[in-house]
Amino acid sequence: MVEWRCYLLVAIWLLKGDASRPPFFDYDCACVKQRLTVADWNGIHREVEAAVQSAQKGGPWPRPPRLSGRLLLQQAEEAAQECPLGLLNLAIVHFYTAAFESTEESTDPLVSERHRKEVMQISAHVADSLASEFPVHVICSSRWPVFEAIEIFTLKMDKDIAGVPGNACDDIVGGAVDWKKLRWIAGHWSRMQFTEGSRSPEVVKLLLLIDNFVDEASTKQAELECPIGTAFLAAVQAASAVVQFTHNFDKHSNVLDKVIHEGLLSAVSCGWPLGHALAVLSDSNKARRYADRNYKYLRNYADLDLHVQELSPLVAPPTSGSDTVAWHKRAAKKAAAIARVPWHSFARVLLSKAAGRGRVFRQALNAIQELTGGRREKSRGRQVALTLLYGHSWSSLLQRLVSHLCRLGFAWPLLVVSIGQEAYEACRHLRKSVNLKVSCWRPNTESQVHRFTIVHILLHLGVDVFYFDMDAFFLQNPLPAVLSQARMKNHETIFASHGDGDCINIGVFYIKSTIRTTMWFSQFLEWYYEHQYEIDQRGLDVLLGSPLRIPDGVLGVSFPPKNLPKVRVGVMEDENKVVIGFIGWYGHISKMDVFHWCNSHLDEKWEELDAVYKAAEAVQDWMPLSLALSVVSTLDFQVLPREPSEEWSVVNTGKPPLPGSSVWKQVGQARRVFEAYRLPKPLERLPCW
Repeated sequence: MVEWRCYLLVAIWLLKGDASRPPFFDYDCACVKQRLTVADWNGIHREVEAAVQSAQKGGPWPRPPRLSGRLLLQQAEEAAQECPLGLLNLAIVHFYTAAFESTEESTDPLVSERHRKEVMQISAHVADSLASEFPVHVICSSRWPVFEAIEIFTLKMDKDIAGVPGNACDDIVGGAVDWKKLRWIAGHWSRMQFTEGSRSPEVVKLLLLIDNFVDEASTKQAELECPIGTAFLAAVQAASAVVQFTHNFDKHSNVLDKVIHEGLLSAVSCGWPLGHALAVLSDSNKARRYADRNYKYLRNYADLDLHVQELSPLVAPPTSGSDTVAWHKRAAKKAAAIARVPWHSFARVLLSKAAGRGRVFRQALNAIQELTGGRREKSRGRQVALTLLYGHSWSSLLQRLVSHLCRLGFAWPLLVVSIGQEAYEACRHLRKSVNLKVSCWRPNTESQVHRFTIVHILLHLGVDVFYFDMDAFFLQNPLPAVLSQARMKNHETIFASHGDGDCINIGVFYIKSTIRTTMWFSQFLEWYYEHQYEIDQRGLDVLLGSPLRIPDGVLGVSFPPKNLPKVRVGVMEDENKVVIGFIGWYGHISKMDVFHWCNSHLDEKWEELDAVYKAAEAVQDWMPLSLALSVVSTLDFQVLPREPSEEWSVVNTGKPPLPGSSVWKQVGQARRVFEAYRLPKPLERLPCW
């Protein structure tokens, strides 16, 4: 007989709820040590993922991983504590396998005629119980293909599950919409999208029907009439909202939570293609099947690579979510205290915290120790510059960038977040050939989130941070202007911004380690971690208070955290001094400090960066590039401002580079690059989205 004791054990664990989960909870179960656990969760994930992907391509239904039945029948309590979403995924696969496979087809001893009902009952109980304890967006965003598995089973099943109607809401007459017709359209749309990815005419009808529910009154009526149908509409709307207007996501997510928390398996098995709609939503931060997103926004919870005790190494981690506020305060006060201790004491603390830890964390602390060492004990505060070297493509630029920083008199040591082994080797090789202090840190995962994980560690060690993207070129040393602004205006953090909009840009920013910024950044990173579909730049802007917000600004995010500390935030002058290339600039080249090739095509970006670096290298023995650009003759090329919509590069202008190898001709070519982005007049600020 089935071990019914696990019902009680799982229920006891689930009563703890969200308060039992500390910040940065390992939803993906990527950091669980196999030798200390009841299962190899990484191995189970590989099996489930492979089975789901095979089924998506037309293969057989996903099979339960080997020996996974004992986790449901005998070790549910331990499995739920270690990896609740992994256990949820297993419960779903076991449930549908037991429900729809005949005894003759079954190769799993669990799915026998004698045990079929028991397996279905316990799987359903575990699945529904676990699903009720997590927001739907968390389940969607995890690496576990929970809704992808449901999508496969529910779109292929040819019979109803006992006790679950396969035509929910079809009998409603005179409702908010024709629910029967909508269910048919939704089913047709889902099957077409799953098998072919096509946009049939029914999709237009579906979207028009969704528009009927934009006002609050009709949504409430629909929820009362047909919660499952409304949940399907909410899932479709949520999948649209997470791509652009995430401040609209909350209300759709809340509708989904209400329905799923009342019973996951019944909600996705009653004839509505809710499983498919949730699989589409689940793809928002993965872009494997339905979403089309920039690679920078593709993330997993497992990307973090660091435990909560490593992100804030000076204090013990919170034991539950309810302890988080006190943890923030302790960590911030410790960071403020360690910022004032002599370097040798600071170094001893870092060495002690690194002992016995994993490579990623240990390497981060060693890099910070190297960069902050040798400081005079009387100096107040420690500072580190930070950049992200993403893969092999950018490795060749690192040497030129650091050499250029040296020419500018850039004084802060540089920590290079090296994404990938080739980037790490390029960084290590560079350290031996430049005068600037450079250290390298290589996370395990290739994710943009690591610019924030390392900032979190630095702030929690009392270290000020100046971050810049690799495609930002410094015409002048930006530190004096940034630090002067921080001092004169009492700013704790300063960001670049968009010259044509009311939002910041995170290609260049400065954060001073204070009690407020340390607490604030922890809350930001926790929010960003929990909401994997969100965009980092948008979140930073909104949670900082949107310093550039205009009256008709619309920028917003979902589920903003409450009681954020008020940080004194400033922005860099974005019309002439710190410029984003594709937006354009207005003024004079002599006043420009930073030019950022944000959002430019990669080939054009590299071509123009190469031209600018060549000019800087050509004049390095005579004068700064900023001075050379100011005095170079422009007689041999036209200096005309472009219209804001006009694209430019050396290639598509039809104007070949200036002939010869003269130093001044190279400077002139660099001047041409910058001048091509000049505007006839400043741009009007419009709302960002």
